[in-house]
Amino acid sequence: MTWLNKKIGLALGGGGARGLAHIGVLAVLEAEGVGIDMIAGTSMGAVIGGAYACGMTSQQLRDRVIAYLKSPEFQSSIIHAIAPADIKKDKSFIQNASRYLKTAFHMGRTFFKPGAVSLFDFQSMVNYFVPDKQIQDTRIPFSAVATDLITGQPVVFSQGSLRDAVLASCAVPGAIDPFKNGEMLLSDGGITNLVPVNILREAGADVVIAVAVGKNMHYSGQLRTATDVVTRAGEITAHRLKDYELQQADVVIRPAIRDDHWADFSRAPELILDGEEAARKALKKIRKTLPLQRRVEKLIRNWFGSG
Repeated sequence: MTWLNKKIGLALGGGGARGLAHIGVLAVLEAEGVGIDMIAGTSMGAVIGGAYACGMTSQQLRDRVIAYLKSPEFQSSIIHAIAPADIKKDKSFIQNASRYLKTAFHMGRTFFKPGAVSLFDFQSMVNYFVPDKQIQDTRIPFSAVATDLITGQPVVFSQGSLRDAVLASCAVPGAIDPFKNGEMLLSDGGITNLVPVNILREAGADVVIAVAVGKNMHYSGQLRTATDVVTRAGEITAHRLKDYELQQADVVIRPAIRDDHWADFSRAPELILDGEEAARKALKKIRKTLPLQRRVEKLIRNWFGSG
């Protein structure tokens, strides 16, 4: 491989609903003509990255997200139920009470089960976005990252069932049941690798564009219980690990920081727009970082057109 022919990798981080910003980032990269040679994703980054690697465009992803969030399937889903239940004026008392009770029921499940949501219930969401195919058959080489709760090691899926890999990568600790795979008990890849930059380096990427969809680290609540303190300590550790990982990237795109609950998809269009705005701000650096070959190819397309 020559310096003219370097490979570009895209690392899509976890962040629950905030990960919808990845769609906006992809839209800007498409418009800019940035060809991606490989993708690695964690959690929601694995959902979006897996679908995109299979050939879905950013516009198709956007349309599919909006359609899914309006569908009866999502409105009646457990994922929708466990998001913070705001009391809406346009909903009846019975509707609001029903959602509150459903949320309380699933939160109570965590006292007896490893997650508030079973893998079976979450599978339908993954299936809606991710095709039923093998990872090695995606158009763009793709990897999904999970964490083995038994060994504490990251697990990188680069072959096998795409849906299973994405499902394992999305198993948010305490919220979604871990995924059993042989001797491994797999949970969210964000535990060990929130933005999988080094996974792409190890796979041969010469240039890595990373997208980090983090939340505000300033804590405005009250640390009153041991659970509050332990949870907060975990957030700080994850944040520091993520910053260390991002130091290995050539370009880091950071959509606007939001404090939304990981399961709150109510502001999907805004989240996607956050990704677009952040990617546009990073374009100058992206253009400088692109291998010379890619810049020449883009100039040729601009001069002669795609046809």
